[in-house]
Amino acid sequence: MRDPSAAAPLAVRALQQWYGADPYSRDKGIYSYHDPALDAHWADWGSLSQIGRNFVNTAIALTGQRNRIQGTARWWNSANAITAVIGYMSVTGDRSYLKSVIENTFTKAPGVHRPITTWASLARSPGALRRASYPGFINGFYDDEGWWALAWIDAYDLTGEERYLAAAEDIFLDMTGGWDDVWHGGIYWGKHNGQPDRAGAAAVPAGWHGPYKNAIANELFISVAAALALRRRRDGEDHADCLGWARRGWAWFSSPPPDGVAMINAAGLVNDSPNSSGVNNNTASIWSYNQGVLLRGLSDLTELTGDHAYRARAEEIADAFIGNPWYQAPRPGKGQAPEPPPTQSGVIHGILHEHDDCTADGSARPPGRTPGADSTLFKGIFVRNLARLYRATGKPSYRQFILANALSALDHMNEHSQFGCNWAAPVDVADFARQAAGVDLINAALLVSKDTGTATAAQTAQPAGT
Repeated sequence: MRDPSAAAPLAVRALQQWYGADPYSRDKGIYSYHDPALDAHWADWGSLSQIGRNFVNTAIALTGQRNRIQGTARWWNSANAITAVIGYMSVTGDRSYLKSVIENTFTKAPGVHRPITTWASLARSPGALRRASYPGFINGFYDDEGWWALAWIDAYDLTGEERYLAAAEDIFLDMTGGWDDVWHGGIYWGKHNGQPDRAGAAAVPAGWHGPYKNAIANELFISVAAALALRRRRDGEDHADCLGWARRGWAWFSSPPPDGVAMINAAGLVNDSPNSSGVNNNTASIWSYNQGVLLRGLSDLTELTGDHAYRARAEEIADAFIGNPWYQAPRPGKGQAPEPPPTQSGVIHGILHEHDDCTADGSARPPGRTPGADSTLFKGIFVRNLARLYRATGKPSYRQFILANALSALDHMNEHSQFGCNWAAPVDVADFARQAAGVDLINAALLVSKDTGTATAAQTAQPAGT
């Protein structure tokens, strides 16, 4: 099937098989995900660490923690799946999921228990369920909050219902509490015991020491602030505060010290984070979603201010990324990495890939070595925002890129209208994160095809560079 218009309702319907797919997710209005990392493998006695994992995972299952852990760990993924469903309804006019999904999630998802503690202790302690929970759509990570804020802003655009915009404003107010002067500004990735994790006690990557402020949390902060300011202005309300935060966030993000951290590297791509001293030298971690979220925020800033320099920077990032070659770093002792340093995601034969969804030629990875749920969403987030930028600029290369990727993904969609992690290979594993990214891609194809009057333009699109 090569027609995005025909594929879209089937792909969304396939996504919804994971919505309310078990009693826990039905009660909470979120998506179900079976995390293989929480499986116990008692047949495997190969190491003490595996035996330890078996005991822990068995205890998690016996105490009823598994669904709750996955509900919390997949909190941000569900926000993006909801965004994909809203995007589908917006671009197609189909309102089938408005009450059954969007309103249902808005009402029930705040019942997901998000303990005011560190994420690590949730898996270790059954007592976590008795601890205080974050309210509404707030939780222990500011980037998670940003995804929900954008979802409810999109729901407001779709329905005009103020309750969705009010929820986004409440979320953003909490996000502003994560800003301080460490590294000259910016918000933290997350919290420790309900407060910004200024000491780096919990909300940091493995092995990290000290405070941690990364790209995605701050990109979402900028984009939510700009989106709220734009809608407040359209509604004739005061928007100066949100506009000020968007400008301040972008100035910090883009400026070199002492005014910021200059998160965009010399290749025009967004790094994942500065190092533990706040210096931007992490050019080996280039993820597609970090290149995508800013496209929305910067485009909104141009509309708000009339300053086209913001959108020009968005185009620079998009242009750099859709021409960025995927590169697999050599194993130690097998050669020196070329300049610029290896990146985590890029393009092979015109098709977008993350570092962990393919082999060096773009083909499928071996069974058992496929990625989990997180990075499989990243590409969908990028194309979702690239389509928005296309609508603002009309740049043909963006349309060509999106349609070529959509054509490839549709060619590899399985008989159940499901997508895998690799848009240029057969489906590896079906889950709601992979499917949400595929729905984002089909939505983007429909959106960029509106100017031509037909969504079937994807049928004749060819990957760039072939």
